[in-house]
Amino acid sequence: MKILESQNAVLTNYEVYQHLMDRERMLKEKRRRGPGNLATLVKEVLAYLKTPPSPLVNQEKTHQYTADVVARLMARLNEANLNQDLAKGEILMILNIRPSSIAVLSTVIEDMEERFNDDEQQAILDSILEVLGHDEPAGGEEIKGEAAENGTS
Repeated sequence: MKILESQNAVLTNYEVYQHLMDRERMLKEKRRRGPGNLATLVKEVLAYLKTPPSPLVNQEKTHQYTADVVARLMARLNEANLNQDLAKGEILMILNIRPSSIAVLSTVIEDMEERFNDDEQQAILDSILEVLGHDEPAGGEEIKGEAAENGTS
């Protein structure tokens, strides 16, 4: 394989996840194995993408992220007149991290306090939560832990 143009485009974590899942499915259907360390590499990358706090942790169950999620997020930000103020890299990080609070969002958007007022910051966060969804509440893990202690599942 020869690289023709380096860094021609960037991929979201979802796009990498989907490519690896499709590749695995294709290899299983053809009953073939990939090159040497491919299985190990795919397994480790998928494990990383499915590790909390990644938004892809429950992707197989919820299917929250889809191919059109970028377009929906951009449309939602356009409605709030905020799309033009965000860089491509910031949109990419929003998709990869799925910030659930203003504090986390400020780590993704450079100079957020100077660029956006409080209402605009909240509008960005509301758009993200509407399109990308919420993280599962921490209480869900506590309930599972309590069920295990009580001997129920």
